[in-house]
Amino acid sequence: MLAILPIARELFSTTLVLSEKSTDVTLHFLFSRAFGFGEMARGNFPLWNPYIYSGIPYLGQFQSALLYPPNLIFLLLPIASAINWSSALHIFLLGAFTYAWAFQRGLRPVSALVSGVAAMFSSAFFLHIYAGHLCNVAAMAWVPLIFLGIDGWLTKRHAGWIILAAIAAALQIYAGHPQYVFYTALIAGLYSLAHLPGTARRPIALTGLLAIYPLAAILAAAQLLPGFGAASEAVRSGGLSYEFSSMFSFPPENFLTLIVPGFFAGQETPYWGRCYLWEMSLYLGTGMLLLAVWGMGQPGEKATRVRLGVLLGLTCLLALGAHTPLHKFLYHFLPGFSGFRGSSKFIFFAGMILALFAGMGFESLLRKQKPNWHLCLAGAALGLGLLAAGAYLSRNDGVSSFRSLIALSIQSKESYLNPAVIDDAAFLQSVQKTGVRSFQLAGGLWVFFSLLLLAAQRFKVAVWFVGLAAVLELTLFAHSTVESFPLKDFTYPAVAEFLKENPGDYRTLNMFNPDAAMLLRSPNIWGYDPFVLKRYAQLLHSSQGNDPALANQYLQFKNPHPILAMLRGRLAFVPKANGSLDVVPISESPAPRFFLASKYRVLAEPGAVLDALRKPDFDLSKVILLEQEPVPTPENDKARYEIKISDSSTDHTTLEIQTDRAALLVVTDSYSKDWRAVSLPGSVQINYQILPANHAMRAIPLAAGRHLLRLEFIPWGFHTGISLSLISLAVLTACLTIRPLRARLDFSKKDLRET
Repeated sequence: MLAILPIARELFSTTLVLSEKSTDVTLHFLFSRAFGFGEMARGNFPLWNPYIYSGIPYLGQFQSALLYPPNLIFLLLPIASAINWSSALHIFLLGAFTYAWAFQRGLRPVSALVSGVAAMFSSAFFLHIYAGHLCNVAAMAWVPLIFLGIDGWLTKRHAGWIILAAIAAALQIYAGHPQYVFYTALIAGLYSLAHLPGTARRPIALTGLLAIYPLAAILAAAQLLPGFGAASEAVRSGGLSYEFSSMFSFPPENFLTLIVPGFFAGQETPYWGRCYLWEMSLYLGTGMLLLAVWGMGQPGEKATRVRLGVLLGLTCLLALGAHTPLHKFLYHFLPGFSGFRGSSKFIFFAGMILALFAGMGFESLLRKQKPNWHLCLAGAALGLGLLAAGAYLSRNDGVSSFRSLIALSIQSKESYLNPAVIDDAAFLQSVQKTGVRSFQLAGGLWVFFSLLLLAAQRFKVAVWFVGLAAVLELTLFAHSTVESFPLKDFTYPAVAEFLKENPGDYRTLNMFNPDAAMLLRSPNIWGYDPFVLKRYAQLLHSSQGNDPALANQYLQFKNPHPILAMLRGRLAFVPKANGSLDVVPISESPAPRFFLASKYRVLAEPGAVLDALRKPDFDLSKVILLEQEPVPTPENDKARYEIKISDSSTDHTTLEIQTDRAALLVVTDSYSKDWRAVSLPGSVQINYQILPANHAMRAIPLAAGRHLLRLEFIPWGFHTGISLSLISLAVLTACLTIRPLRARLDFSKKDLRET
């Protein structure tokens, strides 16, 4: 029940969608989920997405999360309700798994509940609901279950705990956020190393720990293998530049959010700090933080507190990213680390450890352990200091202090504020008002909880008030961050009506919300997804005069280059200042999806192909650029031909082609190595080869005669991955359910001692 309290209104609405209206739900997930699970509802399991970037791998793109079991909710409920209940489910799962983890470590149920609430509603997790991060939220929910499995193995030495951790890690992979998988594996490794000292029969213990992620990889092979295949062709393949990888490091000044969560933003003012607030905040409640500090300082189990304390420090250090030398070292020497940006995500793990400490602090109160008057007095003094700071900043010249801080944030090049705001008196006064109020509220809470904690050392009933007040405060904080929007604002009925009145096999350049093409079922030239194919991104960046070597998922379109017409671009939807859309023509005669061409040139270097394509005198409609000689070789004369499409879906098309000469079948969809052409009975040609054409399109050499062929997209490792996942799942199920096999998983001995 606690998990749904902050979002109860949205859960029982079919028209409101959880998240702020300009974040990842409305930029991507609303449309991606509608497309993927809409296709599944029609009986088609989509491996390829034809609606953005002229085509992109869908299953292999990870964030599609088609194979993630909890996402079956998108088949059962309307899209708005499915998004909301998916968020609620993962809030609950994080809380429940944290409860189980804390309980496994010896906390009473009520103390474990405190840890669960601290994890669920801390800003390091809950603000991702505001940001619409469906995959982030889903991936984070499984972290405490992995830690639970590690603890269970080290203390009870039954391999069932290894299997539990591996299943949790596999589900985290299926959830669709590889960065959290990588970071979780790194922190789980550090967590394991911290708890190995003092463990009996360490070789066996270490072997079990090392088995977790290989086993998880086999269980998740159905997602991992297609994902690796897609990633090898994506724009981020080969790693990121250090400048890009170092983006979104946790700003040191944002540790202030531990005690004053609203200093950098409020309901009246946008976030004015560096980067984005949802990954730059570590608030878990004043009461919870006091309990966590109380738990850190209690006597007994010193080794446990030291291990967790060291891990807390390491997670904070990793979160600081480029603000410390460690980040550059890991970028160069830790395999895989250079493939991600946003080291601030490590702050979530710091929040998890603090949540565990909060439960330990409440447990110590219940056990009436030695009072700590100094902590209570220090907390009260901090509260009075915050109240004094609020009073100081409330003075007339306090605005200048905020102006200086905002100027520093803007100068860092990590702020997304318009620089003009530092001269906006109304904005600065609003920031001052919000900041002062935040200091006053935080100060009052610190004084209140410090006095309550002081009373709890003498009166048992006050202990329960501490826990209840801490839970209530954090629940109210979580509720204060909840935003939602009406679904109808992002269904674009006017655009849908225009497309219905202007049918045809063409692409649009959707500049108002690129991924909405998936909902509108209108193929788009561009999109919003980090898995854009590298060749395609290079081609489009080149068309706009950018250096293709620096191509990424972000692109501003400045001119209707003929390359856009080559990709079937016909119209552009351009937003105007008043919120309406202009329909701007790209080309009066865009290329068809399939056509035969006879003239070609071979340029072995992809860079040379791009150079030729962007020359103003190059005729894209007459000459096709290839990177190798086609076999059979097209004849020079123009072929007379007929093309019929007999069957088509997102992942395949069956063609019947009659041509009087050898020629190139040109497909104006994006090229991927995982597309193949299969000869069907009655075809004049036995083997077909798909070549990259014009750098990012497809060409298939055809002999003269009648062709029956099927173009189909089969992700690399797809069938192998499905087989591995199903077999491993069956084996693990047998090991856990068949008694003789289950007994063989028990490695415990009488002389083992718990960590």
